[in-house]
Formats: sequence, structure tokens, C-alpha cells
Amino acid sequence: MTIRVKVGKDRREKHKSKHINLVLPNALLKSRLTAKIIRKGIESQAEEGKIPVISPDYVNCKLLKTFYGCLKTVIKRNGHFNLVEVDAADGTKVLIRL
Repeated sequence: MTIRVKVGKDRREKHKSKHINLVLPNALLKSRLTAKIIRKGIESQAEEGKIPVISPDYVNCKLLKTFYGCLKTVIKRNGHFNLVEVDAADGTKVLIRL
């Protein structure tokens, strides 16, 4: 997974760098740490009064490994694709690519 952020003209004067590139391995999706973070996020939404889509007990390492296998299959068949692409009014661009 690649996360790219290009800073717009308005913000270039305030920040020294013009862009940020982060490369994260997709295998990070199937770790126990990721499962704990997802569970904690679901629990915090429930505490705020929002109704979570799934139970936090449902998210486990086995589920994430299954999801990772499906993601690898999709990437192998169709190639890499953009998950999120956002253009802000000030010229800042965010691209998350799998």
C-alpha cells in the first residue's frame, strides 16, 4: 500500500517538504496488532453512541488473513488500484494505492 500526499501551493510556504510518500506492506493487514486496533476503533464508536456495523469480537486474526488472501487475489487478477484519491481546494492531493 502506498500513501502519497502532495502539498498545495498555499501550504508549501508553511511546510518545508512538498510531498510525503509512505510505503506500507499489505501483509500488515493480517497482523494481531491490526486486529487489536480495529477492535478498539469499533469499541470507541460504540462508546460514542454510534452503532457499529460488526461486533468487535468478530474481528480476529483469522478473519484478517482471509481478507488479505482475497485482497492478494484481486490485485493479482486486476493489478494495483487506487483506494482513495482526494483533491483539496488548496491543491493538496492525497492518493492511497493498493
